[in-house]
Amino acid sequence: MTQARVIAAAEDPASFGSLEHELKYVVPATVTGSLLAWLPAACLRDAVYPPAAVHTVYYDTPGWALLGEKMDSDYLKAKVRVRWYADLRGTPGGAVFAELKERIGNRRVKTRVALPIDGATAVGRPLHDRAWADWLRPLAEACGYLPASLAPVLALRYVRHRFVDPRTSSRLTVDEAISVDRVNPQRLRGRSSGRLPVAVVEYKGRHVDLPGHLAALLRFDARRSAFSKYLACWQHVTRTALLPCRHSSRISSPGTATPRCSRSACCHSCS
Repeated sequence: MTQARVIAAAEDPASFGSLEHELKYVVPATVTGSLLAWLPAACLRDAVYPPAAVHTVYYDTPGWALLGEKMDSDYLKAKVRVRWYADLRGTPGGAVFAELKERIGNRRVKTRVALPIDGATAVGRPLHDRAWADWLRPLAEACGYLPASLAPVLALRYVRHRFVDPRTSSRLTVDEAISVDRVNPQRLRGRSSGRLPVAVVEYKGRHVDLPGHLAALLRFDARRSAFSKYLACWQHVTRTALLPCRHSSRISSPGTATPRCSRSACCHSCS
């Protein structure tokens, strides 16, 4: 593989955060059209990044360690993924990125590495193919570490609308039409059809709360949430509804289709 390039904050501000705050709100999918019609009155459409389809492949360990961090609501969380973009007709772009996204509470830092492949190559490669593990090597070299034995679990797709808040210079995105494209049959069994019944609004910047001039967002039944597309799509595929586990234990059932907390009698989400 050719030498991969690490994307720095100055090169792509939309893809890299230096412990910035990320506020998430979930809205019913049925109100997304009305929300998108209102937002241009409060924010500017991103002139650089028009609406586009986002394709993401999420990785996890055989023991589901990364999913477990989310299920256990850990203060420290990490996600490892490969991502590329397509136009709204579905034509993939030429750039593909490997990413490590780490969260500390509601603050985040993301490392992104450009890979020497294109979106068409990623779309056409089955998730159980060894190439997916090889594509993580540049990210591991850039970060200096990654969890061991990572493999793709599922691929999802959604449409992202980008805005800029002119009063704060913060960024706002609306992710709609969230669906599971495919799963790795060696890691996960279940359905991969249909869309999630929600859209996700993310406000990224230096503010710990949503500014007052955007409070009208709440009129669209928006609720603050530590929403995870990876976890929500895993639930969709496995038809599993989870409640937060009261313990900080790790999932410990390598090789099974359904992760389980190591304290399996403690609560509904572990049973």
